[in-house]
Amino acid sequence: MEQLQESFSRITGQAIVLTDQEGNVFTRPVAPGMFYEVILTSLQNIDNPFKPTLRRLGPLSHPVILEEWIPGLKYAIIPLFPGYGQVYYLWSGIYMQEGTKALVMPAFEAKMKNHPVYEHLCKELLALPELSRERIAEVRDKIAVLGRILSKLLSGCAGASSATQGFGDMISGLLMNLEKGYLKVEEVLQQLAATPSAGDLYAFAKENEAGEFQVKYAAGKGSDQLMNAAFQQGDGFLGQAALGKEPRHWRTSAMDPRSLFFTQRGLPQPEYLSCYPAMIYGGRRALLLTVGFGKSEHIQNYDPQEQCVASLLGISDRGQKLIRREELRKEGTLILKEAVRLLPLAASHKELGSQLIDTVMSMPFSPASVLVFFQNPTADQSTYYARGWPEAEEPFYVKDLKMRYSPQAFLSGSVIHETSGERFLLECPLIAENVYKGILSIGFRKRIEAQEWRAFMECIATLATTAIRLLEKDSRYAKQAETFLNNLLQNLQYHHPELQRISLEASNMAYDFARYAGLPEKESERLKLACKLAPFPLEVLMEYDFYIQEVSLLNQVDQLSAFYFEIEKPMLSFEAQLLALVLHHAGKQEQAETLKDNREKGIVSSRFHLDINVKAVIDAEPRVAFQSFLLSRSGEQRHMQPVSPVKLLNNTSLKSPKEEWGISPREEEVLELIILGKTNKDIAAALFISEHTVKNHLSRIFDKMNVSDRSQIIALIYKRILSSERIEI
Repeated sequence: MEQLQESFSRITGQAIVLTDQEGNVFTRPVAPGMFYEVILTSLQNIDNPFKPTLRRLGPLSHPVILEEWIPGLKYAIIPLFPGYGQVYYLWSGIYMQEGTKALVMPAFEAKMKNHPVYEHLCKELLALPELSRERIAEVRDKIAVLGRILSKLLSGCAGASSATQGFGDMISGLLMNLEKGYLKVEEVLQQLAATPSAGDLYAFAKENEAGEFQVKYAAGKGSDQLMNAAFQQGDGFLGQAALGKEPRHWRTSAMDPRSLFFTQRGLPQPEYLSCYPAMIYGGRRALLLTVGFGKSEHIQNYDPQEQCVASLLGISDRGQKLIRREELRKEGTLILKEAVRLLPLAASHKELGSQLIDTVMSMPFSPASVLVFFQNPTADQSTYYARGWPEAEEPFYVKDLKMRYSPQAFLSGSVIHETSGERFLLECPLIAENVYKGILSIGFRKRIEAQEWRAFMECIATLATTAIRLLEKDSRYAKQAETFLNNLLQNLQYHHPELQRISLEASNMAYDFARYAGLPEKESERLKLACKLAPFPLEVLMEYDFYIQEVSLLNQVDQLSAFYFEIEKPMLSFEAQLLALVLHHAGKQEQAETLKDNREKGIVSSRFHLDINVKAVIDAEPRVAFQSFLLSRSGEQRHMQPVSPVKLLNNTSLKSPKEEWGISPREEEVLELIILGKTNKDIAAALFISEHTVKNHLSRIFDKMNVSDRSQIIALIYKRILSSERIEI
């Protein structure tokens, strides 16, 4: 009994105490952790600690949840009726009710503060999870299931004979296996068939989605003939047995026509048949069949044990499926978290549709298909993106969606739409501020899968709706910003066309220089826009909330001019320094009269002619990078000699890169392309390698040349050459 009790304790992770009806503990109490061990040890020091509780309760006929020790800490009592006049009680817990931790701790201190390990107990109690009433009720029900099995085992132990001793050993082994993992049905049936018993053939039939019972596993005499045999629930003796909760026995059946179920499959007529119902995953039912083809006088001796095996198989199936479902849900949650980060960043409906499809298709339930439909009332053609659909079926399904959903008539919740071809489509409307925006449709192979993953898919649809709202907001903002910029440029063209020409030339140069210096596309576009805004005063630009980052760059450039009168050098970003160099270069060739301010019209030109002393305080790295950029654009030096990457690397002022820095031939090829201003993508295409390989080459080149980015590489090479040959740009 102690071995069984310990097995159940490990399975449930709870402290378990077994007492008789007088409250006497008749087995060694089992506790999985120090907290429970200390509590149970404390209770053992009290004379009959369980007896007063049982007296107050009186005879129990069903499981109960009690709160006798400390309010908020609950435990379950399960009465056991093994069937020979004795009553036992299974005590399990402790469970903390939700919202009671603040009350539990003071009460616990009052009762246990003098205990030698009180501090440790408090720490473990604080870590105890709080459970809702419903959750505690679920735990009680699960413990009750184990209690019923234990009751049957007690009954079996009490009536065990030498004939059934081997059966009892087998059940003990199953319990140990259940502790470590889950039972394999085929192996259990093989053990049953190999154990001396009344059964010649054992089979396990499981209910499928159609309500039909099919034999999935069989062992013993004629097992091959019985595999995959099926019967309907409610039909015949087997069908009736499946609907009940108690075992059903069919004996002396040689003349019974219901034995045709076996004889039609080439098996002898059974002398008896025992059916043991079990509940498996998803609320479905199963049936353990024990078939005997010869007479036996000890059939009843094996009934409790076989019934116990059926219950254990049911528990194992449920546990195994629940654990697997929990694992899948954890995978789905991780994907959902990534979607929370990515979907709102989508820059267009096309990008959003692609990300939605990738997110859904990566879910662990392996969807059959995905289709994202965006409602676009201003366009003639519908916008949709799909994967997993036969190409010919996509337009028909989209047409069906447009008929069933419209801006005037749509459902606020998801629906499961069944189609031909055994496809169940979970359709989640995309609705923002009570306005219909489209449909996210996910194809499942089984209806139960659609039901299980419905909440996850509705979450993804909600994220998609948020992303759509952000896209619409960004679109309105972009249109307003574009209108604002166009008005400024029209005003500039009318009042100062020369300055408009200079700013446009500077904007193109700024973009090329930023890309040359290794800045991403987005930051390069930001510099380009800043040049277009450069002819306008900050107070005009800051009056509206457009182009905030570009205005911030111009503000930093203005600090350079003020630096002449300041003590400390201003902190300028790398982008702002690049912008200042471009603006100064674009305006240095113009006459001062050409760049005359017209502040009455909201136009300034001071950003295009920095003082030479102010320009000198820009960091050496961007200045040298700009010199090399201009050199690469012009294609000639002061001596009218073309400058190529190979010539630079082989310049007399430099040793061979292989000697100077230990550069490999392949790295030297990458170095030449860096000097040309090529991006990682360009280098990968030119050398027929992946971008990942390019990054690896760059990392090694950085280490060997003791630099941190490509602009420093260019600056290092040109600085040596320019200083050696006294070349001026």
